[in-house]
Amino acid sequence: MRIKMISVLLLITFVTMGCGNNNLDLEGATKIEVYDWENKDLIHTIEDASFIDDLVTKLNKAKGEKISDTADIAMLPYKVHLTNKEDTVLVLGFDQTEDESHFMDYENSIRYIVDITLPNVPLTTATPKTKEEIEEENKKELELKKQNQEEQKNNE
Repeated sequence: MRIKMISVLLLITFVTMGCGNNNLDLEGATKIEVYDWENKDLIHTIEDASFIDDLVTKLNKAKGEKISDTADIAMLPYKVHLTNKEDTVLVLGFDQTEDESHFMDYENSIRYIVDITLPNVPLTTATPKTKEEIEEENKKELELKKQNQEEQKNNE
C-alpha cells in the first residue's frame, strides 16, 4: 500500500513537471531588431526602453500555445532578435495584425500572442505558406525546369 502511494505521488510529480509552463522568462532586452525572414533585410530597430519593457512584460505574461510536432507550422514572414547590448537574448518568428502580434518560438514549438504591435513593421496581408505549400511550389518549379531542359534538347 505504501509503495503504491509513493508511486502515485512520484507519477503526479513527474506529470506536473512535464506539463511545465509555456511562458517566456525574458529579461534584459535593450534592443529589438526586426528582419525579413527570407531575404534577411533589417526592417526596423526599436531601442525605446519603455516600449521594450512593455513588450517583454506582455510576452512574459502571455500563455504560450504549444504547437504539436505533427502540426503544420507555417513560417512567419519576419524574425525578431531581442538583444541586450550586442548579445542576442532570443530570436522569434514574428507577424502582426492591426491589433496583435504573433511570436513563434520555433525551437520549442510555442506560439505567443500579445495585444501590442511593433511600429514600422508592415502588416502581412498574405497568409504565411506552410511547409507543404513551399515543398509543392519547389516540386512544380523543378518539374518546369526539367520540361524546359527537355524542350531545349528536342529543339537542338
